[in-house]
Amino acid sequence: MGRVIRAWRTHPYHGRHPISQDQAASWVGMSQAQLSRIENGPPVVHLDRLAQWAAVLHIPEDRLWFALPAANEELDEKEGTVNRRQFLSSTAATAASGFLYDPSIPAQPIGDHEAVDWLAWHLWQNRKDELDPSRIPQSISHRLNAHPHVLRTAGGAYRFMDPALTDVLVAHRVFGDIAQGSGHLLATAQTSHATDLTISALAAENEKACRGLTAWMRSGATAVLRVNSAGILAKVGAADLSDAAISAIRSDRDARHLYVTAVASRVLELPWERAADLSGATNTHAADWTLGEGDGTKAWASRRLADELANNRDAAARWCSAVLFATCIDIEDTRMRSALMLAVKNEPCRENLRAYAAVLAGATPLKIG
Repeated sequence: MGRVIRAWRTHPYHGRHPISQDQAASWVGMSQAQLSRIENGPPVVHLDRLAQWAAVLHIPEDRLWFALPAANEELDEKEGTVNRRQFLSSTAATAASGFLYDPSIPAQPIGDHEAVDWLAWHLWQNRKDELDPSRIPQSISHRLNAHPHVLRTAGGAYRFMDPALTDVLVAHRVFGDIAQGSGHLLATAQTSHATDLTISALAAENEKACRGLTAWMRSGATAVLRVNSAGILAKVGAADLSDAAISAIRSDRDARHLYVTAVASRVLELPWERAADLSGATNTHAADWTLGEGDGTKAWASRRLADELANNRDAAARWCSAVLFATCIDIEDTRMRSALMLAVKNEPCRENLRAYAAVLAGATPLKIG
């Protein structure tokens, strides 16, 4: 979408002078700096913001993989903005209905949007990129057969052309549940890093959602609910919420095991079972942990963990990286010490500063009281 916006602003259609970033940003209620980040940064993944830009730029609906809000909510001609509040409310109401998560065949007719949401949810629950047709109700497969962003494999399985759609769609449905004060969907399965990023962006603008996530993080009935809530809050971008999330993870053995496992699996490219073994080893400061054949080298692992210390989108992942540093990397590794010293200069979270200091001193962050 960033490339689309830039191409639209500079198109010759507008005359000799392109539309400025300041002017385009004002149409959707953001600053020039925010628009600059959209044009030059990572792809926009939030459905409400994508719908907002699609409406402002008059992108034809047949070129979009998502449905726009109803025409009377889509664009306020006087202000030139999409009614974001109404769009999010409709998203939350759809998720709260529970329709998409009923494993039985839906009795009522469904549209393309509901069908792709159903597929995304079941792909996510099963941790798969494709779904066998025998597991899909006929009323849904009928819609998927004609959808431009769903394809069939040689074996007949259904999958998205872009697997990232699964995380985006699931994130919006889970957030809808959170916005209604329910943690039911959030407790279903451990969310991915990509899913958390989208949910956190939505939760950052919703005080009620943040309150609910904070309560579940501290006293949720299951470790999955607690770790998912902490993971979302750690990505909101507020130092106080990040510190609270890290503190909760550090003191909750089960949630910590899940979070460190997820970071180890993603950053060190380990199978989930092997990452879980490594996560368990952090509890005993297993300095003799070694990478297995095919898993790279300790130098490679050190580089990967050093890069993660600069991940400004997940404070808890930075803390987990410090824990993994203390467990599996030699404290005298020059690259590691340099990475930690640089992280100290740039770190906004108190809990992470304490963790980095512990590792530099030859201790594990888990021992910090």
